Amino acid sequence: MDRNMIYAGVSVALAGLLGFTWAQGRGALHADEPKPLAGEIAVVDMSKIFNAHKGLLARMEEVNRERERATEEAKAIVEAARHLQDELKTHKPGSAEHNRIQKEIQEKGQEMKKLQEETQKRLSQEQAQVYLTTYQSVTEEIQRIAEARGFKLVLNFSSEPIDVKDLNKTMQILSRQVLYQSGLDITDDVLQAVN
Repeated sequence: MDRNMIYAGVSVALAGLLGFTWAQGRGALHADEPKPLAGEIAVVDMSKIFNAHKGLLARMEEVNRERERATEEAKAIVEAARHLQDELKTHKPGSAEHNRIQKEIQEKGQEMKKLQEETQKRLSQEQAQVYLTTYQSVTEEIQRIAEARGFKLVLNFSSEPIDVKDLNKTMQILSRQVLYQSGLDITDDVLQAVN
């Protein structure tokens, strides 16, 4: 057999295999064709959930009441320091009473600073714990709903309308991960489950 005949035979066989493969179905999808994963993906607006989560709102209200109590306590310390300042003016500088009052004023200042630092630290930790606990319960609920409905992927997205007049919002818009979705939003279902 001649070499040209072998090449021709191999070429015909390869062309036949290529044609058969193409006839079986195209391997690539076009941009406007439906994707088979569409039923396995959902989106959820975590910002909307956190803004409407009754448990989170109630716990944050408690944190705010603690902040108000600390503010009242700080006001009492400031008022006591003012009284001491007024009393200080009635005593001669260098006298024992003048020195005692100055020392008390310094102590009130230190007490105020300590109260502010401790309150800020405690309230920041409480607030972080509230958000973390809420986040964990919400993600557990998202996982439960996703597994029950057969979703394999749930993405966070923002349903907030775009305000092109606000430059900060524009930067947030550019960082959005979900640019379009239709009928994939399970936010209301999650809200109903956590409230």
